[in-house]
Amino acid sequence: MRVECENCSKAFDLPDDRLPTGKKLSFPCPGCKSKITLDLREKQEPIAEKPVATPDESTGKVVFSPIAEKPSGELDGSDLKRKILNSIKDLPPMPKIIYKAREVMANPKSGFKEIAEVIETDQAIAAKVLQVSNSAYYGLSGMVSSIHQATVVLGHKTLEQLITMVSATSLLGSHLKGYRMGSGTLWQHSLAVALCSRFIAKDRAPAMENDAFSVGLIHDAGKLALDRYLLERKTLVDQALSAGITFLQVEKQVLGFDHTELASDLCTKWKLPDNHVSAMRFHHDPDASKGNQLAYIVHTANHIAQQSGIGSSLDAALYELDPGALAFLSLDEEDLTRYNEATIEAVSQITQSMT
Repeated sequence: MRVECENCSKAFDLPDDRLPTGKKLSFPCPGCKSKITLDLREKQEPIAEKPVATPDESTGKVVFSPIAEKPSGELDGSDLKRKILNSIKDLPPMPKIIYKAREVMANPKSGFKEIAEVIETDQAIAAKVLQVSNSAYYGLSGMVSSIHQATVVLGHKTLEQLITMVSATSLLGSHLKGYRMGSGTLWQHSLAVALCSRFIAKDRAPAMENDAFSVGLIHDAGKLALDRYLLERKTLVDQALSAGITFLQVEKQVLGFDHTELASDLCTKWKLPDNHVSAMRFHHDPDASKGNQLAYIVHTANHIAQQSGIGSSLDAALYELDPGALAFLSLDEEDLTRYNEATIEAVSQITQSMT
C-alpha cells in the first residue's frame, strides 16, 4: 500500500501482507514523526439508488435519472430518505469519541491514563469535560484540574455520561430554521431528556443508565438531517402546521417519513446497538417497540421534558404520554412530578457551568 504523510508529504510503501486487515492503526511518520492513521476496516457499500423516471416531452419517452442528480425538492418518501442516507457517509464527531471512549472503558486492561488520552484527542471536548466536572451538579466545584483526575474522581459510568453530554453541545446547538427552533433550543431539550432518562433508568433499570442517557441525548438527532429539507418545503410545512398537527406528523405529510425513521436507519448503518436503534425509532410510540424498555424510558423522559418547558418546540403541548408507559415502568403521577423537578434543577446547574 502506498502511504503519504499529510504533514511532510513523504511517501513510502507498506507491504500488504503485514497490514492488519479490518483494523484501524496509527504509527509515526519515518520522516517528520507526525501521526499517520490508516483505516483498514471494510467500508460499507452505499445503498443502491433507484433511478427516478421523468417524461421527455420531446420524444414522449420516459427517461430515468439517478436520484443523486435530482434536486432534493423533487424527491420524497423512500427516494429522499435514500438520498439523505447516502449523503451521510460516517458517524458525526460526537458519536465517534463517545464510542471510542466506551471501547477503551470496556477493556479491563485500560487504565485512567488511556481513557484520559481518548478524551484529550479533542481539546474542545476536554476543556468542556473539565468545566462541567467542576459544576455544582457533580459536587466537585474547583476540585478537578486535569482530565486524568476527572477520570479517577468521577468513575467510568459518570465520565461516559459527561463525555456524551459535552460532545453533543456543538452538534445539537444549531439553529434549525426548518423546525423553527432557535440556537440551543434542541440542545436544551436533548439535555433535559438525557438527564430525565438517566433518573428513570437509575430507579427502574440501573444497568441501562448510560444507554438511557446516550439515547436520550441524541433521540432527536434525525431532525438535524431533515431540517434543510423542511426549510426547502416551507410553504407545505406552513400549510400543515396551520392545521394544528405536530412536526412529527408534518414530516410524514411533507417528506413521506419522520425523524425517528431516519435516525434509526442511520443508527443501523453505523452499527449501533439494536436496543438503541429501537429506542430511537419508537421514542414517540413505545408500544410499537415490542417491549423495548429503553424506548419507554426515553418516551417518558421526552414527555416530562416537553412539560417542563425546557427547550420547548412550537408543538410541545401537542404530544401526549403513551397510556401504557407509566404501567410499563411502574411509575405514577407523583414520580413524573419528582422527575420534572429534578430535571429542571439538573439542567440549570449544568448549563450554568457551561456558559
